[in-house]
Amino acid sequence: MSNRTIKSNIILLGFLLIALTAIGQKKPKEWNLRNCIDYALQNNIQIQKNQQTVEINKVSLDQSRANRMPSLNATVGQSITNQKSTVGNSGQEQSFTGNYAVQSQMVLYNGNKFSNMVTGQQLTVKSSELSVKQSEKDMELTITAAYLKILYARESVKNAENTLISSKTQSDRAKVMFDAGYIAESNYAQVQSQFSSDKYALVVAISTLNEQVLQLKQILELGIDDSIQIQFPEIDENQVLKALPMKQDVYNSALNVMPVVENGKVGIEIANTDLRIARAGLYPTLSLSASANSGWNSLNSSTYPTQLGSNFYQNAGLSLSVPIFNNRQVKSSISKAQIGIATAKLVYAETQKNLLTQVETAYLDANTGQERFKAAGEQLKSTKISYSLIEQQFNLGMKNTVDLLTEKNKFLTAQQEYLQAKYTAILNFKILDFYQNKPIEL
Repeated sequence: MSNRTIKSNIILLGFLLIALTAIGQKKPKEWNLRNCIDYALQNNIQIQKNQQTVEINKVSLDQSRANRMPSLNATVGQSITNQKSTVGNSGQEQSFTGNYAVQSQMVLYNGNKFSNMVTGQQLTVKSSELSVKQSEKDMELTITAAYLKILYARESVKNAENTLISSKTQSDRAKVMFDAGYIAESNYAQVQSQFSSDKYALVVAISTLNEQVLQLKQILELGIDDSIQIQFPEIDENQVLKALPMKQDVYNSALNVMPVVENGKVGIEIANTDLRIARAGLYPTLSLSASANSGWNSLNSSTYPTQLGSNFYQNAGLSLSVPIFNNRQVKSSISKAQIGIATAKLVYAETQKNLLTQVETAYLDANTGQERFKAAGEQLKSTKISYSLIEQQFNLGMKNTVDLLTEKNKFLTAQQEYLQAKYTAILNFKILDFYQNKPIEL
């Protein structure tokens, strides 16, 4: 193959890799919750760093497997020597020597230490893979919370816009009434002040929405020039008030599916393996070695090939190393490994208790969230009716500005409490889905 053909193939391969990378990083035109989660799982730097840890542990696993194979090394040595001449009593002579050897060594038995090291490294790989899965699940919750904050902020903007429209109508109506002499200038000024406050509230709501979108963009680790268009699904009351699963069922599911729990079990297995590795130090080590050697010397009158043939010899042997006293190193290693097992069991028990606490808290929050949403809905209905009646009476001159603005503020507060209760309830329900390993979607 010519150099030009090789260069062309390399360039073509480069373009292909660039194209595949572009396809792999293709961004959706409109971002819904599932798109955000999937993109984050593929591109999050922390997840990728955890995946690199898995690859490093796999390399260590390959090394531990290779430890059971025989080693093979070749040695070549060339030297020059100046010494007193062996012919006569004066003068120096110079000689050249060469030594060549091939050595091989293999451990036949060492208390199954190498086998247990392979097992331990396999468990370490599994543990790091479970850590990746846990970081992915944590990312799902992070994205879900950030996405729901955007939906909440978006509805707050819509409410602020509607409030401003209503406030503008009230301001115009108040001006007509002031010009006609039905209300005092102070009352008209109060309505105008409320109108200005509502305009400011809209600016704040829009700013909050932009901040929440920016936070999601940063979590997704998008570039500074990347735009993100959020999909805003309609969420009705039935989605908020879905029947909650049984708390015990949620906990049982979490014990079976959460990677952190499985990792606790693996931690105990790793600690047990470490103990077996430490105990291997109590057993003798049996090794097999073999070598082949030859050499030559310039002072020898024989030819170089003849010397190599004459000096060629082979060696093979067995060696047995029996531990007798090693300054308590093995005993200390065993004691540490036993403590490690106890610690791993405590970590596993703590993980289960922490998970129980998290599930119970999530279940309580979900139940409370739904009850709060119901109460907030009733409050919103009553304040809306009351505000509507006061507004009609104000327009007829039957209520003053203070009554109108007081009732309006009650209505606006009820609106925000309703929205907050709505999205808090949704998030808490999604957390229960998370512990049951259900896909998080809206």
